[in-house]
Amino acid sequence: MGQGVRRASAALLISGVLLLFTIWSASFIAIEALLRSGDGPARFNWLSLTAARFVLVGVFCGGYTFLLNRKESIDIVRRHWRRLIFCGLCAVPGYNFALYAGQQSQVAAPIASLLTALAPLFVMLLSAMFLGERITKRRITGFVVALTGLIVVAQSKSSGGATYPLIIAMTALAPFAWSIHSVLTKKVTGRVSPLLWTYLAIAFGSIPMLFVLPFSGLPEMRALNATGWWLLLYLTVPCTIVGFALWTWLLTHLQATTVGFTIFLNPPMTTGYKLLLTALFPTIFAFSVVTGEFIGGALMLAGVAVAVNPYRTRRSRMPLN
Repeated sequence: MGQGVRRASAALLISGVLLLFTIWSASFIAIEALLRSGDGPARFNWLSLTAARFVLVGVFCGGYTFLLNRKESIDIVRRHWRRLIFCGLCAVPGYNFALYAGQQSQVAAPIASLLTALAPLFVMLLSAMFLGERITKRRITGFVVALTGLIVVAQSKSSGGATYPLIIAMTALAPFAWSIHSVLTKKVTGRVSPLLWTYLAIAFGSIPMLFVLPFSGLPEMRALNATGWWLLLYLTVPCTIVGFALWTWLLTHLQATTVGFTIFLNPPMTTGYKLLLTALFPTIFAFSVVTGEFIGGALMLAGVAVAVNPYRTRRSRMPLN
């Protein structure tokens, strides 16, 4: 990894991180617009959107791996097919079912983005359970603070009734599923191409969506207008195909803990996007985050930051180059 870090300048790496999270932060608003349309019936539900998005992505990933990198991809599948299947199921239906179901209900885009920031915390806990990594007092403290913040968010909307905490808990299963995928992937890091592994996992995880698409997904795609297609293709191409490739590139040039820490860019950038869109297009977008969600969100981010902070001392900096 040392040579890779020297080949990429700090400015290029920072630009890559900002580009990635500029793309990903807007994805939560695109999802919300497809699931909870304010100018008519919703274009998709949680199941049809997953099918429509990942059949398109799965076809690309399958073509890239088995047509352009056939020999290496077949070797990876032969040696790791069980792990690939489980990683794919966690990354595609596991993550997206939970996220989309939450956003289809009452979870606003900024809160959905905030909940995904729990992923490093889940990775830390799962790594301790299955990879033997040590749990320190600092990590326990961070977990308790983040959990307190999650409870505050879950209790913040009186209009949501008794079901809102359950909806928040369900949405939090999305980063949990992604964390399982990440921990399982960590076992093969360094032994296979990270990009091929990622695209293979997505291709395998997308296979069940092929059976869903004719009944839930394809009818909705046929009814899409230009705006709906733009939103769907935004989730498909920049957010998934390009975004995952860029994420993999960053992982080859930076330490994994440093890249993982950048996920904290998601919540403020998503919130900023939503505020801007609400100001520009008040008849289309609405900003619905309440005070309790801001307070709980701040606690969650603080707790995760304490738990996964890679900077142990002032001298132990992690340079970008």
